[in-house]
Amino acid sequence: MHQPYYFQRGFHFVEVLVSIAIISITAALSFPLYSQYVVHARRLEAASILSKLAIAMEQFHIEHNTYQNATLIALNFPEKIAKNNYQLIIQAATHSEYLLIAKPLGSQSEKDMACAALTLSSNGEKGITGSGNTMECW
Repeated sequence: MHQPYYFQRGFHFVEVLVSIAIISITAALSFPLYSQYVVHARRLEAASILSKLAIAMEQFHIEHNTYQNATLIALNFPEKIAKNNYQLIIQAATHSEYLLIAKPLGSQSEKDMACAALTLSSNGEKGITGSGNTMECW
């Protein structure tokens, strides 16, 4: 004897398909937002480390009365930061001025074209090499 329909246990194929469709749509909408969040978080990390490098440059200037010969190695900074998504560069280091750059690498450079590289000069001027808004990028 068969049990009535309402006593049977389990899922119907249509219910499983609807659940998979809902999960797929949610994932499709969430992934771009998450990847943009990761790009932004990496950029903020690079900006923070660039500011710390500027402090180290000022300390170097106090000790040596010049910015010349300041290197990432001498200042104990790695060349690649933010999980290897940015490269630190001391672009120019003269007697009285410097220019620091955090250059995006790999997928970071492809996904963050509006900001591109972050720059920081000895007078505290923040900049970008992309076409975006400096305040939004920093």
